[in-house]
Amino acid sequence: MKLDAFSPAFWLSALTLGSLAFPTFASDAKSRWFVDIRERAEYQFQLNDKFLGSAPKSGQAEDGYLLSRLRVGLEHRFDQHFSAKLSLQDSRVFGWGFQDSDWRSTEFSGIEDNPQSDPLELGETWLAYEVGPIKTQIGRQAIAYGNNRVFGPGAWKNSGKWVWDAAKLRWQHEKNWLEVFAGKTMLHDPNAWSLGHRHGFDGMALYGHWQATPHLLLEPMTFQKKNDQSADYQEKNLDYLGARLLWQKQGWKLDTTALLQKGSVTKLAGLAVDSDAYAYHVDLSYRFNPKWQLGSTLAFASGDDKKTAINERFDGAYGASDKYYGRMNLMAWSNLKHYGLLANYRPHRDWQFELELHRFYADQIQDSWRAYKNGLNASSRHYGDEVDLITHYQLSRQLGFQAGVGLFLPGKAVQQATAQQQAFIGDDSAYSAFFQLEYRFGGTF
Repeated sequence: MKLDAFSPAFWLSALTLGSLAFPTFASDAKSRWFVDIRERAEYQFQLNDKFLGSAPKSGQAEDGYLLSRLRVGLEHRFDQHFSAKLSLQDSRVFGWGFQDSDWRSTEFSGIEDNPQSDPLELGETWLAYEVGPIKTQIGRQAIAYGNNRVFGPGAWKNSGKWVWDAAKLRWQHEKNWLEVFAGKTMLHDPNAWSLGHRHGFDGMALYGHWQATPHLLLEPMTFQKKNDQSADYQEKNLDYLGARLLWQKQGWKLDTTALLQKGSVTKLAGLAVDSDAYAYHVDLSYRFNPKWQLGSTLAFASGDDKKTAINERFDGAYGASDKYYGRMNLMAWSNLKHYGLLANYRPHRDWQFELELHRFYADQIQDSWRAYKNGLNASSRHYGDEVDLITHYQLSRQLGFQAGVGLFLPGKAVQQATAQQQAFIGDDSAYSAFFQLEYRFGGTF
């Protein structure tokens, strides 16, 4: 069992330290301490984190809850070569409609992997060494590249989506760099210390960053995703190859990534099924002036055609989800066709408003989606449409607020599955809302 951690009342009492600025390292500072407190209230109606509709298999169809997260830590530079970080994280959920047992993952042999609750856990904790253009870092760390779509921390979820225990090596020359790492992803079991149970995926990657011209950035990448301890299969061994391109000029911004997925998944009966999948996205935006920006997004990830001998389902990567595929977290970068229109309005330096319009289709409607592992009983591929409105307000360098509302209108695929009386799904409109405050402070010595 885990040790108890600070109560939310204690976390909020730390706001009394608000008179302390959140400074950066002074040139002669050797240590920095930090505290990050995040409190978010969420409300969901006709959906939850697993199911859509008024009769979910687990959780509740109408749910309001509080997400509480505390991060505390210390960074120290021993000399010009060695530095280290030690931190703790305490993430809890209050009033949630799920039970801990609802998050036992068959992919990871029944170990709980809870996206919202993981009390008193080891946070980012690493040792780094750098000399000349070379830097190495080993330990628990967040690994993020580019726009976070392929590699990102997934920090919107309370306990974090992707946390690595890894060793990383970087070579850098001016604006260009090349990084290689190997490690394992952390599982979030609220009842056990993470160093005392197994990890999730084994992964290794090679990621490059090349500033080809002042306006053009190229990021080639190759990486792996492996697991040989699962109740769903004997072994998963997937290899990815792709690249990201970013072009920016005179208000225009084009951000696109393409990935190929190869490898195999060995079923429980011993049959190895080859994987042949792919995914891409194209984001295009234009900033008219400091206040207004308009953009569009197209994302695709192949799904598995059950009539073929190979598996064409793109298995996702290690990146963010809610940031790109609707704030209601109904979709992920797998078995998906996504079209979006985005508007950003910043009337003041401290205020920002975002309006997002999304349309979602399945590549293969009989392939898995959310907790519907066998897909939907439907002929249409139209999951539905989502509208999100989000606002950000930065009161000070230390204290920021976010609030948002979302509406999901089920499409023909969901309506057909409901008409066919598929279990645990409904075609009523779904709603969500959240309000969040985040307070950061710290100091150097």
